[in-house]
Amino acid sequence: MTRRIVMCTLIAATAAGTVAAAPRPGAVADALAVPVLVTAGLASHEAVFSQVLAADEAADRAWGTLTTKEALAAHQKQLRERWMASFGGFPARTPLNARVTGSVDREGYKIEKILLESQPGHFVTGHLFLPQAPAFKPPFPAVLICCGHSGNGKASKDYQRGAVLAAQAGLAALIYDPIDQGERLQLPGKKPPHNVHGHNITGVSAMLLGWNTARFRIWDGMRVLDYLQERPEIDKQRLGVMGNSGGGTLSSYIMALDDRIGAGAPSCYISTLRDVCDRCGPQDAEQNFFGQLAFGMNHAGYLLARAPMPVCMNCAHGDFFPFAGSEKSYAVARAVFERFGWGERVAMLDVPGPHGWKEGNRVGSVQWMRRWLRDETAALPLDLPALRASCASYDAKSADCGLQEPDAWVTSTGQVRDLPGARSVYDIMRDELAAIEKQRAPLVGDARVRKVRELAGIRPLAELNATRTETGRQAGEGFTTVRQHFALPGRLTWPAVTLLPEKVSGAPVLVLAEGGRTQAVETVTSYLASGHPVMATDLTAVGEISACKHRFYGSKHTDEGIGVMLYLLGESLVGRRAEEIIVCARAHAAAHGGAPVILHARGGLAVAAAHAFAAEPTLFAKLELADAPLAWAEVIRRADRFNFALCVQNALRFYDWTDLCTPASALRAE
Repeated sequence: MTRRIVMCTLIAATAAGTVAAAPRPGAVADALAVPVLVTAGLASHEAVFSQVLAADEAADRAWGTLTTKEALAAHQKQLRERWMASFGGFPARTPLNARVTGSVDREGYKIEKILLESQPGHFVTGHLFLPQAPAFKPPFPAVLICCGHSGNGKASKDYQRGAVLAAQAGLAALIYDPIDQGERLQLPGKKPPHNVHGHNITGVSAMLLGWNTARFRIWDGMRVLDYLQERPEIDKQRLGVMGNSGGGTLSSYIMALDDRIGAGAPSCYISTLRDVCDRCGPQDAEQNFFGQLAFGMNHAGYLLARAPMPVCMNCAHGDFFPFAGSEKSYAVARAVFERFGWGERVAMLDVPGPHGWKEGNRVGSVQWMRRWLRDETAALPLDLPALRASCASYDAKSADCGLQEPDAWVTSTGQVRDLPGARSVYDIMRDELAAIEKQRAPLVGDARVRKVRELAGIRPLAELNATRTETGRQAGEGFTTVRQHFALPGRLTWPAVTLLPEKVSGAPVLVLAEGGRTQAVETVTSYLASGHPVMATDLTAVGEISACKHRFYGSKHTDEGIGVMLYLLGESLVGRRAEEIIVCARAHAAAHGGAPVILHARGGLAVAAAHAFAAEPTLFAKLELADAPLAWAEVIRRADRFNFALCVQNALRFYDWTDLCTPASALRAE
């Protein structure tokens, strides 16, 4: 099928009949600019955050209802299954093709430089720290160390230090680079996107495939565990995981998903999703899973998903992951552990200061591993005052912090992308897209309507029981202005303005502009001059109700944080806006004899408009788009940053949003 997108001109074709005198653009601008809602403010943010708050608290409460070990096990199983399904599961295990590219002997331990493939051609670089002190004999228990968002990845002194402490305590430790950090930059160029920015570029493409940045990152960690189990020096039955910040995130995931992990110690991550979203907004792509709050997986869930597996939650009082949230999640976890007599298997190590893997957290995490992986009962309980004091007394200049760049390089150039046959996450996703497009058949008729509604979360028209409230009517220069607002039960109230020409001689038009209705003056003026009654509306996170409490990781898109919060709830902002468009179009059509509506959308709102057009085809006369964003497939092909708010989870396996711009009646099954 040939894809096409209907692009409109700034001035639409005039309707047949007499054309009224053109309204003055300044008068139209004034009419559109007058606020409809008295207190719009953070309306969009607050409406969505209230859902996050309620769902996160409900997930916490669910753990309190589990009174038997059988009920606990069933809940854990269901959560893990639904969680893995939310990001598409994992790829097949393939040969690791691991090799050691160098080694360094240090006092009491040895560092081996490891290169392996977590997927074919997808290289992972790491350091394996092996104890060499006479007191420790192989096979050694081993700890996987996950890095936080350090630009130099595993070469960060803080993370190297954790591996040194583990090796000095008789534990093998393997620390590896995450994608877009250290030696694993995924895009070409001298200064390619990296770290959080890189993770988010991966995230938008992965979302369209039903995946997640975390899918790549968790799988890397699991394959590193596979490698550890292949090494004769490692006791494959005694494996742990620890890490800080983004490494706290990944260690939380891996300890919750991989049954080989015997102890976990995530640091500077566990809080609550509600506190994080309220304090600083949802975090980068790998920290949010589609629908996780809808099925009850939150931060407390990571601690409890494999209880009674021992877990020590590390946190800092001044962290941007709110400490108050850390206390809440720990209380939920502790209550479950104690209910079943496992109280000694859960601990919280909190230290002063801001975000970061402090010496006290590192030392305490190693003690936790000594207890549960080496059976050193004397390693616990943790001496919290001493560990807190060690954070202040730690001297990074004199401490042994392993290897730093370029000595830390596993590859000869410091980048895996220079290796023959290297494949990035983008190569993997492009291959997946090609396979999808090869077998995907066009959606036609009712099947298209059902699939679009299902994936975007658009309810049938009959279920959209909206209220409309008119707040003012005023005659102007050649047109009458009607101000109104709409509301759906349990959702926010959004504003709209209708401009009625003195003589109606054209079909009703609904105009949407990415920057809000005040950015649609030229289009509205043109339609009015042609005798069309025009409604211009703001939607969730648009225009009058677009204010957001937080900007998503410096994104230029003000709606992205709201879109990601909806993602946590298993919803899409595309679908929510499509419902609002449908409600407005229905009201506008009803006010003009039931005539189908011309839908005109600019910028990013083209995606929601196309979904509304496909979900309720009889409601619209035609769809006109201007300045439309990339087709989803092009986002993947180009590795474009795009916008999470304009994506629908897993949709590209069934359709591209640009496919929806063609009327279903014009399509034929191949």
